Amino acid sequence: MVDIDRATRDPRILEDLIDAVELYGVYVVSMTGNIDLSSDAGISAARNLVNQRNAESRNTSRRVIDGKRRAARAGKNHDGPNRAFGWRKDRLTLNKRESAHIRKAVPRILAGVSPLTVAREWNERGIPTVTGVQWRSATIRNMFLRPRMCGMVVYRGEILKDDTGSPARGKWEPILTDDEYANIVRAWTPAEQSEHSRVGGKGRGYRTIHLLSPFVRCGKCNARMVGSNRRDPRSGNLVEIYRCPAKGQGGCGSIARVAAPIDAYVKALAIAEQQKIQSRKVEELPPRPKEKELADLETRIEESTRRYESGEYLAERYFPSLARMETAVANLRREQRNYAARQDARRTFIANLAQEWNNPSFTMEQKQAAVAQSLTAVVIGPASKGVRFHPDQIIPIFRQES
Repeated sequence: MVDIDRATRDPRILEDLIDAVELYGVYVVSMTGNIDLSSDAGISAARNLVNQRNAESRNTSRRVIDGKRRAARAGKNHDGPNRAFGWRKDRLTLNKRESAHIRKAVPRILAGVSPLTVAREWNERGIPTVTGVQWRSATIRNMFLRPRMCGMVVYRGEILKDDTGSPARGKWEPILTDDEYANIVRAWTPAEQSEHSRVGGKGRGYRTIHLLSPFVRCGKCNARMVGSNRRDPRSGNLVEIYRCPAKGQGGCGSIARVAAPIDAYVKALAIAEQQKIQSRKVEELPPRPKEKELADLETRIEESTRRYESGEYLAERYFPSLARMETAVANLRREQRNYAARQDARRTFIANLAQEWNNPSFTMEQKQAAVAQSLTAVVIGPASKGVRFHPDQIIPIFRQES
């Protein structure tokens, strides 16, 4: 080898190489210098040289990291080789056409449209990506959830804070406001384990093409019903139905109802409820009671980190305490997002749901989101003898504010 520090700058790897020389008689010598691992003097020289080069490497790495952190706090770009969609090649000024596509998608995202739907629509419209490949749902989701959209700086996966504790701002032009970005994050944040509805699932479960699949429950066993199709014995045509799964699949298998009249009935309920919302002033929810608790926890984390870095805390005390506080902060932030989502639901609604419902651009996801603002479940009872459908057989469970 030319020199020992070109082979490794890690003392542990050098020790493995020394063991190989001693155990197997491998001859290792540098082409420059006086490194010969078959002699004690050569081993000592190799250890000194590797330790020196290791210290130099760590110092260089620290300087580079500090420089990148300072550049990030100053709002400079530190992205990869490709520019971000929505900005020009200088990565500072907006690409008017691309940024307009992003802004136009915001109202539909807040109305319940998923990343998959946005990706499919953009591909159909021929909107090109930066690299020329097709849009995918993950690409759309990651793009809209990047803090860069509202001008925040991200360093090592976290939003960087300035000296005042506020998010550091980049020198580029933002596409979205902070409120728009926060609303999109709440709309597309993955569901919590406690959320069982597929409307609130946001990525869990499977996609449905039946309006009430996320809501319908069996009136006999309370199991979740599924959307399906069966052939009408009279006309021979396929009709949509909601059916309770078989006993082996968690249901009782005894109820199956034609979907069309149930969909029409629930649609009328949702439209009527939206009209009630329009007719009264939407009051703001009271301030969330745990805001001070969250702020106190974040302050305690910063204080304990400073004391640990100054040597006042031992690692054995600091890291377990930090883990507990970070878990508490994560739970409080989750409650904060859910609370803010409820506030958004009170403030935003479809202005004319009856007219918008039949609009081709009003997707199934938006219809389900509109229903979800009013209902949490629809219990379907068995059909009466000789009666194909009656509203008394349907029990809507309306959403209640806690």
